[in-house]
Parts: sequence; structure tokens; C-alpha cells
Amino acid sequence: MEFCENCDALLVPKKINGQVVANCPDCDFVKKDGKLETISITDDSRSGDPEGGKMLVLEENSNFIAGRPRKEMFCDNCQSNQEIEYWEIQTRSADEAPTRFFRCTNCDKNWREYD
Repeated sequence: MEFCENCDALLVPKKINGQVVANCPDCDFVKKDGKLETISITDDSRSGDPEGGKMLVLEENSNFIAGRPRKEMFCDNCQSNQEIEYWEIQTRSADEAPTRFFRCTNCDKNWREYD
């Protein structure tokens, strides 16, 4: 497991120019040095996985972040309902609500909401 040097987010594998690198999904930092290895998950719950439990590697121009849910929501930048992906991060103390982050898949605008 590796973390971003800029924002401490978990780095994910991404394929750039045919080479797999560690990429930050939040700030787009790329760690090119070091060796990334693919892993196989032998858990029986993944036996129906068409990829055979292999790690997901995103293509260079892909805006898709694996595991982030999506819903239709109003985007202020597009001024219309768009498909929005969202995620939560605990940015404050544990007794306070987590911060919700949103990203429009049409214009790539990011914003957040606090409770």
C-alpha cells in the first residue's frame, strides 16, 4: 500500500503509456519510481470475477475511479443534472460527520459538503 506524497490519499495503479504507475485519484500525483506488482485475491467470494481476482488497472485517459458510487445530481458548473460520483472522507475529528466530496463526470468539477 502506498500513499500520495501531496495529499496522503491511497495511490491506485494506473496504466500510462503502457506502464503501470501509482496514481493519486484525488490530486493526480504520479509515482513513477518503485515497482508495482499485481496481486491475485484467492478469496472464494471473488471466484465469479471475470478478471480472476486481478487488480484493476485504469487506462491513461479514464476518469472512472473504481469503487466510487454514482448518482444523478445538479452540477452548478454544467447548470443541469449530470452523473456525479461521490465519496466520504473523515476530515475532522471522529465525533463529527465526515465530509462528502462530489465530482461531475461531465465537466470534472469537484465540490464538498459538510454537515
